[in-house]
Amino acid sequence: MLPRRLAAAQINICARRAGFSTGAKLGSSGAAEQMAVRAGLVLQRDPIVMQQAKGFEVSADRYFGWLDYMTAERFPRDFFFKKGSTAEAKWMELEDQRANDWFFDPKTKPEFKSVKRKVIVDEIGGKQQADKGPTINTVDVHPRETEADAAGDVRSLERKLDRTLYLLVKVGSQWVFPQGAVEAEEALHQAAKRNLRDACGGEMDVWTVGHGPVGHHEAGDRTTTFFIKGHILRGQAKPASALASDFRWVTREEVESAVSPEYWGSVKDMLSSI
Repeated sequence: MLPRRLAAAQINICARRAGFSTGAKLGSSGAAEQMAVRAGLVLQRDPIVMQQAKGFEVSADRYFGWLDYMTAERFPRDFFFKKGSTAEAKWMELEDQRANDWFFDPKTKPEFKSVKRKVIVDEIGGKQQADKGPTINTVDVHPRETEADAAGDVRSLERKLDRTLYLLVKVGSQWVFPQGAVEAEEALHQAAKRNLRDACGGEMDVWTVGHGPVGHHEAGDRTTTFFIKGHILRGQAKPASALASDFRWVTREEVESAVSPEYWGSVKDMLSSI
């Protein structure tokens, strides 16, 4: 059975589509009471990079990697490496690091035996034969902290690359998700996208997840806002000053600190913790 408030909203939408005036809300006595329905869009930018492992995750990954190493068949290095080559020297260095690890009782740790062997000398030249191997193209790894992070630019989509960001707009003195009225003959997802376009310009490509709401918020003025989930694919917000004076892309924790406690209570379950 649909909750009473959701059923009332469906009645309200159906009434507008049928050409009636404003919809109705079912009260405790079943009488129709005036209400207003609005549509909002929870627009998010998904994480761009994976989060770095921390604490227990790092320890667990190292432990299971060590278990795989201890239970694996011994590596036939004489078959894969040329004696005295650079590749063999690097493998021996890594092998010694792995062999020296021990995650059980230190008293039971076996005696460490290095796999390194003496450098082979060229019988003719009297020098070690260096196997340089193929040329390797290195990849420059960019830092996780971007210029937007360093500058504290909350309007940039290039901040907090490992977190989900949400678009908030400032309406009056309140920070909210882009939202507005539902016009006649308009479905919720259509109204949500139109309200986003009206408030933040038409320079964003947006994909909405389905046509049904993922949550709602009831304001004190007898207004209920239903939220549609969406993803930004391209572009940036350029708010219209008449509808939104400012915008920012924020994490879940930053949403909580920006919006009112009542608003946060309604929207928190719609937001990702990542």
